[in-house]
Amino acid sequence: MESKSIIEMNREIVMSDYNSAILRNREMYLMGNVKATDEYIYPNQKMDAAIITDKFYQTRTRVISIVKRTKVGMDGLIIEISKNMATHPDDNFALHRSNILDITAMSNLSWEEDMKNKIPTCFKDNVYHHGKLKQLRSVLNSLKNALIIIDEIDCGDKEDQKLHTILKESGILDIKYMNEKNIRIIFVSATMRNELLDLYKWGDDNHYTHYMTIPPNYIGHKEFLSMGIIKEYYPIKNAASAERWVQEDILQNYGDDYRVHLIRTDEKHKDHVMDACIRNGIIFKNHTSDERITHEELVQIFDNIGKFGKHIVIAIKGFYRRANLIPNEWKKKIGATHERYAIKYDTNVQVQGFPGRMSGFWRADIEGGHKTGPHRTSIDAIREYEAFYENPMGDIQYSTNGSKPLFMNPRNIQNLGHIHMEEGANLNEYKRVPVIIDGIDENDIIFTTKKRSEKTAYVLEKLGNSVEYAKLRAFIKHPGVICVQISQPNTNSSYKKHITDVVKSSLSNTPYSIDLADKHKDKNNWQLYIDNRQKRLCFVIWSIQPELY
Repeated sequence: MESKSIIEMNREIVMSDYNSAILRNREMYLMGNVKATDEYIYPNQKMDAAIITDKFYQTRTRVISIVKRTKVGMDGLIIEISKNMATHPDDNFALHRSNILDITAMSNLSWEEDMKNKIPTCFKDNVYHHGKLKQLRSVLNSLKNALIIIDEIDCGDKEDQKLHTILKESGILDIKYMNEKNIRIIFVSATMRNELLDLYKWGDDNHYTHYMTIPPNYIGHKEFLSMGIIKEYYPIKNAASAERWVQEDILQNYGDDYRVHLIRTDEKHKDHVMDACIRNGIIFKNHTSDERITHEELVQIFDNIGKFGKHIVIAIKGFYRRANLIPNEWKKKIGATHERYAIKYDTNVQVQGFPGRMSGFWRADIEGGHKTGPHRTSIDAIREYEAFYENPMGDIQYSTNGSKPLFMNPRNIQNLGHIHMEEGANLNEYKRVPVIIDGIDENDIIFTTKKRSEKTAYVLEKLGNSVEYAKLRAFIKHPGVICVQISQPNTNSSYKKHITDVVKSSLSNTPYSIDLADKHKDKNNWQLYIDNRQKRLCFVIWSIQPELY
């Protein structure tokens, strides 16, 4: 009876604080606070939260990853999930509010400040950013009947980084432990390509991916690109390139429609931008950790931009990246933006930069004729991101600079069953009999294109709807299966190894594997060798999950 009383009191406390937060947000919105929204939690966030809560309630799922767009409203979804889990009508499922943790490995104090300003009071003590992760040790060591929400998971998710160390020391990276202690985890990010590849291998019983609902009034990278708002960036490292940006993107583009313009730069090159601004009568300001513009000062700038009678350029270093909010009213007063150029770009960095901050719920304004941009970044990076979003587990190019293994790789998770490859496992079990497809033509695109995506599309078309090859086609298309290589052996020795021997194995119905690196042996994958002599395709399949192939 006492336990039930605590649960009931917990529900009442959470709902009371939740309703107070709704009223507080409404009051701030009516008073003109740019960080307040016309609704505290939107219908799409409530719907997604209900689906995620029910997934935990109805299944044995321990981990849910949320794939989303930038600035689509993750804070509201986190709040709604937390409220749902704490007020669930089933006493055996409902969680105490103190056991719902909201953490991130980002070194981003504004993330914590913004979340604490928005979240219901009862959850404020449970918010931890990177600098406070050490405080989690004592909490996690005794944690049970809990939910851990890790925002922006692709920050600090590498092996032996602080977040991994803390989770590992607490015993949470063990499915058996998570089940015994009734601990669940939610991973969140708009750019979690590599993380999903590892999480998929946890198996459907342990992991589920939810795709966040995108309302019709949202606008983001895809629309910006198609409308010509996102444009290619370039190095701004001398007087000429700085003058070009100021003239083309600001003065010629906006004239006397005075705006705030953002450029990401560094100490070495910022003076070129400052000098170009001075020459052209533009106000220049720095916004860095050493010369930080306060929120109150930013309010003054955006509220009075038209009164200055001049454009303003803010040189940014370290701000306006992932999880940072630019309110809609400020977005409408921003003109051009320019990301810092990189010869070897990181897709996550470019997506989460200025274009990501400028995305959000203001499609009607832009389609109604409001001018914004150009927002300059790597167009290739944006295209990679769009390919990922359309097919998160597909065989796509996705450029990230971090190569260190992730802590959610199955080898770091205990008791994952057959998905976890123990040392000394019989790898022969994962080999499959090669498949040979005859009848290709030397003029077919698979011989003429260098793009793997076009080769893969050709392969799927060739397999067609044939019953004979249905299983192979389904395997190749499965989101958890990767293509390791598509190559065409030319020398006699390579032809024997990759064509002749593969064909022999197929004819003798013998499982076969070739040239498979260790890093791919814990992944479902396939290789294709193109026979330009006999005009045939030779497939080598490696499946760690028998139900797939």
